[in-house]
Amino acid sequence: MNNSVQGRIPHAEYIDPGLPEYRDNPLISALPPIYDVKQVVEKLRLKPLFDAAERNLDGRLRVHTIARLLNHFFQPLNHHLELEQKISLILRQGYLSRNPAQGAYHLHLQNGYKRVQDEDLDAYVFDQVRSSANSLSLFGCSGCGKSETINRIFSVYQQAIFHPEYNITQLTYLKVECPGDADLDELCLSFFNEVDRVLHTQYSISHGRKKLGTKRLMASMCQIANLHALGVLVIDEVQNLNEARSGGAEKMHNFFVSLVNTIGVPVIQIGTHRARKFFQRTFRAARRISGFGSLLWDRLPKDKQWQLLLKQLWEYQWLRKAEPFTDELSDVMYDLTQGVMDIVVKLYVLAQVRAIVTGMERITVQLLKQVYDDEFKPVHPMLAALRSNNPSLIDQYDDLLMPDIEARLFSMMSSLEETVPENIRSEVSTDKSKKLLALLLQMDIPEDIAIPLVDRVVLQHPDLSVAALVHKVTEYTADVSKEPPKINRIKRTQWLELPTNDLRYVYASSDKNNVYQLFKEQGLIYDLKSVRDRTG
Repeated sequence: MNNSVQGRIPHAEYIDPGLPEYRDNPLISALPPIYDVKQVVEKLRLKPLFDAAERNLDGRLRVHTIARLLNHFFQPLNHHLELEQKISLILRQGYLSRNPAQGAYHLHLQNGYKRVQDEDLDAYVFDQVRSSANSLSLFGCSGCGKSETINRIFSVYQQAIFHPEYNITQLTYLKVECPGDADLDELCLSFFNEVDRVLHTQYSISHGRKKLGTKRLMASMCQIANLHALGVLVIDEVQNLNEARSGGAEKMHNFFVSLVNTIGVPVIQIGTHRARKFFQRTFRAARRISGFGSLLWDRLPKDKQWQLLLKQLWEYQWLRKAEPFTDELSDVMYDLTQGVMDIVVKLYVLAQVRAIVTGMERITVQLLKQVYDDEFKPVHPMLAALRSNNPSLIDQYDDLLMPDIEARLFSMMSSLEETVPENIRSEVSTDKSKKLLALLLQMDIPEDIAIPLVDRVVLQHPDLSVAALVHKVTEYTADVSKEPPKINRIKRTQWLELPTNDLRYVYASSDKNNVYQLFKEQGLIYDLKSVRDRTG
């Protein structure tokens, strides 16, 4: 690696890691401190930008604000904290036997050169070199947040660190995704490409030629991992590895075992249940890959953690009639999504967009069910299997084929102007109207008064500045206060846009055959029988 590349990589800053076995190891001392639980939560949490005033923006802009949730919302839960703790431990433990300050690092390098020359992962020069590395396996259904959580955890670490005293460019972690139907050769090539991307090297040219053969590629991959003091190798989507093309299960097992036991690099394998069954085909293989435990992630259970997630998510509403989170909404969300994280967020996002498009401007049980029926058909069979709690049915759906949510967002947005009711569309007809409306709302003028005022003054005085229009509004409000009150008649087709405690909304959203019973349950019908009983 040349000096110009090293100049772009931060130099190591050593801290006291707090333990004597870590203290004299520069590869560990250059890492962040070991955080407590509260610090981990703050480090991992991801909050989208949110300003309640944005609820007054026009619908097309609000679709963009709602889309922030897709990539900028992460609420750490208990299983995320467990994974962070395991990664923190295997990363530091893996460096114990590769300390450059004590020469162990260079012994690993000498053994690595021998393996490349002999094209044999079992070759060595110094037999006293030991490994302190462990492995970790993370399996679960698609959409449960495995890869996203790994990315959040490693975002706390600086990926590349240069140690001038030892002339080592340390890679704290590297994540490689298995291509579809891949063999071990392609996994090695993906490794070289990813190292080149992070370090601006050219290993894919010097070491990544497929004609070199599997043994040479595997030995070179192990040596580069040693050369750059790789802390953890994350292999994602391991179910994509083609067992037949890779030379059989035993060869694949031996390669992963060599990385951990011989080379000394901790490995985290991430995959679906199909990958778990593949690696646990034999007890020996299961024992080898589960050196630091095998975590199984699927849907969230319906417990306090689920409630915490939903309450945090519900804070980010860009709807003008946003209402508080309720137990009923929680129950419906869980039934529809079965606690699969990816679906939870995407259903919530599309429900908000649908609420804007239809003019409802609120999330209701009926709206959630309709969006689920319309937009999530590809995952209905998988979610039905999860609802059944039947393992044989669940095993039939290894991967969730999620719909293209981003495409649906912009499809809804493109039709927004045509589908929004006229009374809503008039709110946002011009930039001047939007600015004036925002000012009036800041002046504590109620929205139901501010909107028609904006329409009136902008229509009558289109050439005036916003400041001059504010003066016109004050004149109108003075005049309006002298006028007799007018009855505001609302069309029956607009009753679903009213507050949920409005009698007309309750009627419009209910089953007409049971409307009397519904009114009675909500205390809207006076109980004459109780009066009769008291009066005798």
